[in-house]
Amino acid sequence: MPHTHRLENFDEHLTSHMLVTADLEAGMRLLRNFLKNNDASGAYEVAEVLLDIWTERELVHAQTEEAFLFDEIPCLKIFHRDHELMATWVDEARFTLDRDGVVSARVLMRLEALSTLLHTHHEHELECLKRHYHQLATNSSVQHVLSKCDGSL
Repeated sequence: MPHTHRLENFDEHLTSHMLVTADLEAGMRLLRNFLKNNDASGAYEVAEVLLDIWTERELVHAQTEEAFLFDEIPCLKIFHRDHELMATWVDEARFTLDRDGVVSARVLMRLEALSTLLHTHHEHELECLKRHYHQLATNSSVQHVLSKCDGSL
């Protein structure tokens, strides 16, 4: 699983979230534009790319978090259900897209739901990570001060 070191650094983790979110948002805008202009072929291609981004970037990121961070940062375990929903909805959208050969209302509904979930998920996950890293910094500062004491208190 790639880039585990990036997950351990808050700023790099945040950047990872921001990049995938930006790509997915841009893709969704493009998809909506193709659908608005009745370009079924363009919409289909964009939907495939969106599902690839979900599969290859966001779901891999989620798997990496679960494998390498859930034990280290227990507050992240609450996000397992989000990861399951993402995987399920990506599978459903992919199956329906492949079966129907067009971006149906069901595919669009799943992609929109994924987009909404992603924003909420990232916001809550990053808040959890901020608390975790703040706690580590606070404990580290306290330990540093205590280690300088010579026991004469």
